[in-house]
Amino acid sequence: MSTVLYRDLGRQGHGVTFLDSRGVTAELGYADLERQARSVAAGLGERGLRRGERVLLPLPTGPDYLVALLACLLSGIVPCTVPPPPHADAESAGVRRFHAARAAVRPAAVIMPDAALALALAVEGGPVHLTLDELRHHEPLTGDRLPEPRPDDLHHIQLTSGSTSAPKAAALTHANTAANLRALVEATGLRADRDRLCEWLPLHHDMGFVMVLLALSTGAPLDLMPSIGFLRDPVSWLRHLAVRGGTITAAPPFGYRTALERYRRKPEPGLDLSRLRRAYVGAEPIPVDVLSDFQEAFGPHGLAEDVLIPCYGMAETVLASTMPAAPYPGGHLSRGHVRALQVDRADLQDTGLVTPARAGRNALTTVSCGRPLGGLDLEIRKGTGEPCGEGEVGEIHLGGDSVMAGYLGPDGLPVPPPGGKHATGDLGFLMDGDLYVVGRVKEMLVVRGRNIPPYDVEEAIETHGAVMRGNSAVFSYTDDAGGEHVVAVVEVAPADTADGRLRLEIDNLVRQGFGFGLRDTVLMKRGGIARTTSGKRQRGRMRQLYLAGELS
Repeated sequence: MSTVLYRDLGRQGHGVTFLDSRGVTAELGYADLERQARSVAAGLGERGLRRGERVLLPLPTGPDYLVALLACLLSGIVPCTVPPPPHADAESAGVRRFHAARAAVRPAAVIMPDAALALALAVEGGPVHLTLDELRHHEPLTGDRLPEPRPDDLHHIQLTSGSTSAPKAAALTHANTAANLRALVEATGLRADRDRLCEWLPLHHDMGFVMVLLALSTGAPLDLMPSIGFLRDPVSWLRHLAVRGGTITAAPPFGYRTALERYRRKPEPGLDLSRLRRAYVGAEPIPVDVLSDFQEAFGPHGLAEDVLIPCYGMAETVLASTMPAAPYPGGHLSRGHVRALQVDRADLQDTGLVTPARAGRNALTTVSCGRPLGGLDLEIRKGTGEPCGEGEVGEIHLGGDSVMAGYLGPDGLPVPPPGGKHATGDLGFLMDGDLYVVGRVKEMLVVRGRNIPPYDVEEAIETHGAVMRGNSAVFSYTDDAGGEHVVAVVEVAPADTADGRLRLEIDNLVRQGFGFGLRDTVLMKRGGIARTTSGKRQRGRMRQLYLAGELS
């Protein structure tokens, strides 16, 4: 398929079930969803919205969001999902983020959650602000009045996560989206008659959004829980999978870690995860202990050894870029779809070459993210642009069918990636055909001529008993004299935020592991580190706050 069609969705006998941490809150059959979406599509047309125009969807997870999304997709209107501002306070982070999204996308309209918020956030000369209630109650559009999409038509716009200023707007075509959805269906063996998708990720995040597209494009049943429900009770995700027979789910590592930590505090002996077939783990780097600990804890609950699947992806390739195609042979650091390598950390940092770990030297354990999915090709390049050899670290470049048309430029049109290859900004290497991701180009620490990923320093800090996994962020800055200084922001219990001894102990861990000291260690209460919607640490944002004197 070269385009994505959603017109047969109503013929499916399945639908979407909406959940909170306790149970079902609403249900929406696909036939009813399509009928409502065709009615709203008619309303969009009556308000002057035309094929190819863009619409922002700052709507919370729920039936209204899916109706608005499907109405846009059926009409050939290009949706962009963004977080709904919680209120209209112009100085709030939510409103500033909304205005930044509106400036990046240049929409013709915005579909707001309610009339009061629509009125409060509208700007003179800007896009029309609508509500779903204004668009309902029209005669549903028949199939002959729906446009036939072309491969090069834009399907949706995805704002990149992790931006610290103006977000980048990745423009994805029907051909891009169709290629990635097709690859995901093939990789998962997804079948609407046997599978049930379950997710809790925010729908403005690429992983959450594409899980919805998978359901809408295949007719597979979908269980959808707002992320706040997961945060209130992380084990509810696993409970819903068990009770409702979920077979496919996905989350970043922090989701698996958080659910496991809550489960350890309050076990649930009755969980049955035997029907779960695929649990994708997407974010880089993926800590091997998160995978092994989760497997050890839930194997007795029926979790098969081949269910957890590390993968690599991004909005610029719709979603998935690489994943293991089949389980690996069992062995040391190899189990199911998980394969890890232990490499010499110093060699990796000093020379960019991968060598096996050796006794008496610091080792780095890195997880394979598998091989490119159908229609994508992957290259590792040196800073000079030359290709890297096997076991040589460089920047990951991706090309092929799923790679975006480009970021929207100042004129509102996509600017194609140079040579059709997207430079990801991620560092990795290939070994036996598999991709291993080891850091970010822009986040790399350069200390005394050595390239050191901040993840490595964070890993050392988090060996301290007072620091939980994932609760540190390390970055560097350069002063007027040209020196580079490394700072660690560490989340600790409230009673430890003024602990001078703890600062010294953290600094000693870094000195022992890397041979340099920290310029500063900022101890904060938990929740103080800025994160993306997928839980990744925003080191650049923390650097900005630190240099502005806003961290204490």
